Parts: sequence; structure tokens; C-alpha cells
Amino acid sequence: MKFPTAKAAIAASLLSLAVQPAFALKTPTELGCYKSVQPLKDLGKWLYQTEGYCQEQCVKQKKPVFALFKGSNCFCGDKIPAKSQKTDSKLCNLPCNGFGEHKCGGKTAYAVWITGEVDEEDIDIYDGPITQTSPGSTTTTGPDTTVITKAGETIVITAGASEEKSSGPNTAGIAAGVVVGVVALGAIIGGVFFFLKYKKRKASEEEYRRHAAISSFVAGGKPYSQSSADSRLDPSLMSQRRQSNGSIADDQDFSRRILKVCRI
Repeated sequence: MKFPTAKAAIAASLLSLAVQPAFALKTPTELGCYKSVQPLKDLGKWLYQTEGYCQEQCVKQKKPVFALFKGSNCFCGDKIPAKSQKTDSKLCNLPCNGFGEHKCGGKTAYAVWITGEVDEEDIDIYDGPITQTSPGSTTTTGPDTTVITKAGETIVITAGASEEKSSGPNTAGIAAGVVVGVVALGAIIGGVFFFLKYKKRKASEEEYRRHAAISSFVAGGKPYSQSSADSRLDPSLMSQRRQSNGSIADDQDFSRRILKVCRI
């Protein structure tokens, strides 16, 4: 029964030594909760993270500013994050992994501190571009511009101007191109259809005029009629050359009336 108690005491002692700084540290000053801590650098996660441990790591690197994130990550830097990135302190509510009584930032925000080795007024404030990364997108904010990269598309927002897409696939342009292509294709198909229809109409008109001309010529001349044609022009009758076929002798005078006798 005593062995587990001794083991727990040893573990607690080791943990206490792990979270205690190796040298005396000045009292840090909390600056607040920030959405971004650029240009501070992430030192990575630590299982027993605390404010004191992060402060110690940054003092060793001679960095006057440190920040805590997600209860486990420590950041160090030479400049105080931009004031425009300051946010609600309620977002920095996660307990430190090594000491739950203290808060070590949040899931989307950073608790920023000054180590105390340098006075706050002697530390510059960062005024460069701000890059914020979220799932599937990256946002970089500068003094006059904001650059948002999302799904391969870059959107540039300038001061006093609307969004300007600078690179990546242009959805509006593609859609406009597709619409123009469809309209052009429809115009081509319609043109071909009306051209063929025009040619057909012209051919019909030409055929009608040709038939009308032939009909007009036939109506004004002496059209050939088999019923009124002289039987002597019949080749079959001309080949027989017989009087019994009802032909009329050419040497007869047909100017006088001829009395015909018919059997009743």
C-alpha cells in the first residue's frame, strides 16, 4: 500500500521540478488575447506547458515576447503582435497542460505576454502582413491589402476597393466563357439551318419558275396531242401503208363535201 504512495510522490516531485524555471524570472506582463501572433515563432507542444515554462524558453532565446496557444504551444518573438489582431479575452480560456489554474491561450486565439526582461515601451509593435490559416484557406493581411487564398484561388482586397481575384481558376470567367460558347454554337447551328432552308426555298422557286415557263410556252404554242394527231404520223401505221387502216389518200380532194353511207 505504501509503494504506490511513494511512487506518486516521486512523480509529483519530478513534475514540480519540470515546471520550475532553472533561473529566476521577472514577473511577466500579460498583453491580452490575439487572433494572430506574427512574427512570433512556435516552439512546439509540451506536455507540461505553463506560463513560467514558456517564459523561460523565450528568455533563454533573448526574446522579450511570448505567447501560449491551445494549452500546449509556446511562441517567442522580438515584437508585440499588431494591435489590429487583438480579440476577446474569452477566447483565451484553455487551461495550461502543466498547471490547470492558469490559462494558456485558446483553440483559435493566443495569450500574449512580455517576459519582463525588457520594458514594453522598448519593444516594437509588428506592422507587417498578417497571415491567418484556417482549414482550406490562408489569409494574409497587410497595411493596405488583405490576401485570401482558398481552394487554389487568390483574392486580393485593397483599401477602399472590392475583392480582386488575382490568380487561380476564375469561376465567373469560366461561366461567361461557357455561356458565350453555347451562344456562339447556337448561332452557328441556326445560321446553317436558315442557310439550308434558304437554299431549299430558292430551289423550289427556281423549279416553280421553270415549270411556269414551260406551261406558258405550251399554252401559247400548239401542244402535241395523241388524240388529235394525224394517224399517218403513227410509225406502226406508216410501216403498214395499207388503205384498210383508215388512212386518207393524199391525192384526194377534201375541200368538197363527201356523202357517206352508213349501215343502220
